[in-house]
Amino acid sequence: MAKQGDNIDKVSAEQIQEELRKENEYIIKNKRVRRQSRRRTLIIILLLFLLIVSLLAGITYAIMQFVDESNFRVSVSHTGTAWLSLSKDYDFTNPTSVLDVSAPKNMDNSTLCNYLDHKLLDIYSTDGVYKGEGTEDYFIATSFFLKNTGNEAISYREIITLDRAMKGMEKAIRILVIKDVEPPDDENYGEINVYAAPKCDAEGNTLTDEQGNPLLEEVVPPGGMLTAYKPQEMIDYEKFEFDPADIREDGVWMTKAFLGDGYVVNSELYPLNVGEVIKYTIVIWLEGQDPQCVDDILGGQVKLAVEFATGSM
Repeated sequence: MAKQGDNIDKVSAEQIQEELRKENEYIIKNKRVRRQSRRRTLIIILLLFLLIVSLLAGITYAIMQFVDESNFRVSVSHTGTAWLSLSKDYDFTNPTSVLDVSAPKNMDNSTLCNYLDHKLLDIYSTDGVYKGEGTEDYFIATSFFLKNTGNEAISYREIITLDRAMKGMEKAIRILVIKDVEPPDDENYGEINVYAAPKCDAEGNTLTDEQGNPLLEEVVPPGGMLTAYKPQEMIDYEKFEFDPADIREDGVWMTKAFLGDGYVVNSELYPLNVGEVIKYTIVIWLEGQDPQCVDDILGGQVKLAVEFATGSM
């Protein structure tokens, strides 16, 4: 009888040990599952965090790009010992090689006629960015100075590029440039040139003459009560000069056509003596009288850059 009891006790002990072993395995597995679960949770949290950071970075980049697209840049480039500098004032208090000019975030259409033309003297007389009425919504205007700060006479080229154009907005834009040789002269404020895309048909195709040359656009096309815009008859322009080639026989002011291939203008070389200063005034707007200034261009975009590049005499 004792042996049978011993066998029963032995079996019971083995069962208890087996149950304990299984229970320990369950506990160990449970702990392992919990650790794995916590690890997966941490990984998911980390991935969500990285995703949020990436989205925020993308939004920030987009905002920065939008701000950048709302500006245009004026810069100088150099070759050899030739050296050019830019400044917001004639005394070159803070000379630089780059000027950034702010622009309206959403530029609405305006017109030179009976609006911007009355502001030209104020714009010309303001050093740096003009911040008068309308600049927050309708146009960009700035004056700055270009100087030969090298030790030898040089030549330089004016380059304006159309770096980006969307939805045909470039068809209606105007770029007015006033070039004035300094020192200041109260009797002469320099020559005005206005650049624009050539005339287009309703589909935006460039119109040409019989020789294949693009037809020039009026600075302010006629429309409504306006039959012809003749600046030489207006007091606002009495101290400015005009390129005779821009004044049509009947006195109407014509634009200079964009050069094409991304260029608005890529000028001939102009001489610039040591220490000589040239004042530039630039005004950019959407000409509301232009037939291409329609609702379809809303949301469009143009990005311009102005560069002065040196050359040898």
